[in-house]
Amino acid sequence: MHAKEQREDLKTSPVPFATLLAGLTDPESQVRLQTIHSIMSRKERKQAFDSLLTLLDDPSERVCQAALQALGILGDPRAIPALIPMLTHRALRIRRSAGQTLGRLDRRQTLAHLLAALHDQQVSIRQEVARMLGELREAQAVDPLISVLGDADAGVRWLVADALGKLGKPQAVDPLIRTLHDAEWWVRRAAATALGKLGDTRAFDPLVMALQDDEIGVREAAATALGKLGDARAVHPLGRTLSDADWWVRRAAATALGMIGDTSAVDPLRTALSDVAVDVRVAAATALGRVGDVRAVDPLSTALGDAEWRVREAAAASLGALGDRRAIDPLLAALGDAEWGVRQAAITALDRLSDGHLVSPFWSY
Repeated sequence: MHAKEQREDLKTSPVPFATLLAGLTDPESQVRLQTIHSIMSRKERKQAFDSLLTLLDDPSERVCQAALQALGILGDPRAIPALIPMLTHRALRIRRSAGQTLGRLDRRQTLAHLLAALHDQQVSIRQEVARMLGELREAQAVDPLISVLGDADAGVRWLVADALGKLGKPQAVDPLIRTLHDAEWWVRRAAATALGKLGDTRAFDPLVMALQDDEIGVREAAATALGKLGDARAVHPLGRTLSDADWWVRRAAATALGMIGDTSAVDPLRTALSDVAVDVRVAAATALGRVGDVRAVDPLSTALGDAEWRVREAAAASLGALGDRRAIDPLLAALGDAEWGVRQAAITALDRLSDGHLVSPFWSY
């Protein structure tokens, strides 16, 4: 029989569903796993509900996880009582799958059990629950999460801060500000990042203070957060941060200045075009385009001669964004650049400067 005929035969004469169900008790875990996948492709799959429930105790984590996912697809809320204990399973991926499946079946009931598990004696459970609550985006979780921002475990505090940033509720601002003084730098970093997502100006002064943190990651997150706040008062402290000892922080400061978009950032960003770190120069060139002040035309034109092509590319793109025709000649010269990315950026910029009609001198290149 040809392969095509075999496929047609399978369509018209499928394996009896009862035979498939028997495969869920096969001694080989791979057979059980494949059987789950086969069952879920059949229209009779709802008949497998009870059999799938029994696989929640399967010794194979892969089989157990596949059963969880299948129950989520079936969407039968009768599975909820059996799924709740899975939130405290020894395996991380099983706990995650259980949380996701419960969320699909009944978010409200799942939320109540997750909130209770925030105070579980097991650290790994508290950590996973904090992560899940951030993903569920349920406003009711904000106050319970705030209550465990002082958890003894730094991993829990870190995930709680991250979750509060995702939830985006203003009552988390003050607790997160206090978390900027946490003993662990990665918790402080998560708090700074969350405050940036919340976008509340109450965090302005604390974030400016965090620019002086001993840890690079915290200073970088604070600079990024200030950019997201969009407050022009941050230009001066971020300008000072362009002299930070670490290039990651300087890059974050340059990017933040571009996000704020205040014209008083032109001078510090122009200075940053000479930074020793390529990534900082790229960020400064890009930020000058976002600020949109034509005073940046000359320094960006000079940056078209930078030794690094990524800087030249960013400078060309920003010159196009500024919309000043003084940039046409430098951009025409950039059409002879050795890097195609720079040439492409120059062509795009010239097109913008000539209202979609490339200037006639272009064709001589």
